[in-house]
Amino acid sequence: MTQRTIAFTDAVFAPDEERRIELGSLTIKPNDLIVLIGGNGSGKTSIAKALNAEIPLISGVAPDNYHPVLVSFEKQMELFEADYQMRNSDCTTAEEEIGITPRKFLKDDDQSLLPDLIKGLNLELLMDKPIRQLSGGEGRKVLIAHALASKPNLMIFDTPFDALDVETRADLLKLINEIHIKYETPTVLIVNRPSEIPETLTSMGIIANCKIAKLATRAEIEADEDAKALLGYAKIPDITLPKPPVKFRLPPIQGDTIVSLKKVNVEYQRKVLDNLDFEVKKGQQWHIMGPNGAGKSTLLSLITGDNPLVYTNDVTVFGFKRGSGESIWDIKKYYGVVSGALHLDYRVNGPALNVVLSGFYDSIGLYIRPSDEEVNIARKWLRLAGLLDKEHASFKSLSFGQQRLLLIVRALVKNPPLLILDEPLQGLDGYARALVKSFISYAMQHGDTSILFVSHHQEDLPEGFTNRLSFVKDGENSFKVVQEELKH
Repeated sequence: MTQRTIAFTDAVFAPDEERRIELGSLTIKPNDLIVLIGGNGSGKTSIAKALNAEIPLISGVAPDNYHPVLVSFEKQMELFEADYQMRNSDCTTAEEEIGITPRKFLKDDDQSLLPDLIKGLNLELLMDKPIRQLSGGEGRKVLIAHALASKPNLMIFDTPFDALDVETRADLLKLINEIHIKYETPTVLIVNRPSEIPETLTSMGIIANCKIAKLATRAEIEADEDAKALLGYAKIPDITLPKPPVKFRLPPIQGDTIVSLKKVNVEYQRKVLDNLDFEVKKGQQWHIMGPNGAGKSTLLSLITGDNPLVYTNDVTVFGFKRGSGESIWDIKKYYGVVSGALHLDYRVNGPALNVVLSGFYDSIGLYIRPSDEEVNIARKWLRLAGLLDKEHASFKSLSFGQQRLLLIVRALVKNPPLLILDEPLQGLDGYARALVKSFISYAMQHGDTSILFVSHHQEDLPEGFTNRLSFVKDGENSFKVVQEELKH
């Protein structure tokens, strides 16, 4: 299919009565790959939506009769929401109870293209697995297959590399290069990290205040001081984290072991965990790594109790043996958690301040009137995160990165003995990543906080981690678990 130039002239879009999204005069040629960067809350997702013709044009000229496709975390959330609605209706059939699978989701796409896409994105073994059981990275790959199979004449990627493992990121980078060169499909790529910028880009720009503020060569943009901070070259001043109110300070945990898994077995379509023994001692910090779908999130879900198979295994957390009549609230108070699953489940649309306050009560939403002391501490956290001016903004009105920052603060606010951080830096710009790393370092250095930290990016790991648990490929579709002590 012959592609044509896509041109916007003085284009301004309006998602609501107050906000304006400015694409200005932007020309995208058939083989263009335009890379855009921007801070959290700068309007990256709004720019992507404007390019995707999702926002009404109020002035200027936008192209007509073109077929853009957008891949983003919001599209992934929409898919999860559709699956949730399907499985929770009053008249659910046996088929609907299974929910959406990749095979169902992709059934109306171009069947001549799908086989190569499914193979290239390593989706063969996931086609009949419920969407809700996929890892964040696996779900992202399904969306990418769907987007490419629709034969777009403009591809838009909004931070597509987040939550993808090292191998898949490399494959996606190669694929993005091919899209605009081999298939002559113009591409706009929004990224948060220097390593996510393809070598074949044709231009690079900065998004600020809901517009493309600067578009130039890569060398010119990377020399810009604002761009340096956005891409992760920022220096964070020394910080001091607020202490929680006295009533939330927990009694010491008895013994040295806070998490114990003995001979744990989990099997879905394959053996995910095979006779796993795993312990977390007080003050240990574990880096957990491995490919998408290897079992990292499954392991964490056993520790939090969100996986029902915890009750068929020998799992003890904070001295409570799971399945012995313990209250979930007895356990929740000891840990803070950040994960893609929590982000998807945080459907309560309260103000940002309430999101932070909910961390004291381990709830999604705030249902208890907080004390003045709790409110003051929550505001201190918002100030540290650079979100104090968003105190009254609703959670869903914030950008993905701002939402993720709030959920990180929510996990830290009560200074728990255990932090469970599953890809916590997903969606954060360079400055925010450096800021959160400083939060984690402070928690490690000023107390007995143990940490379970899942990340596909070695550079995201703060200094001082004591142990590593790795899921290592051991056959066509199996993984072995390797545990090691880190040397410093």
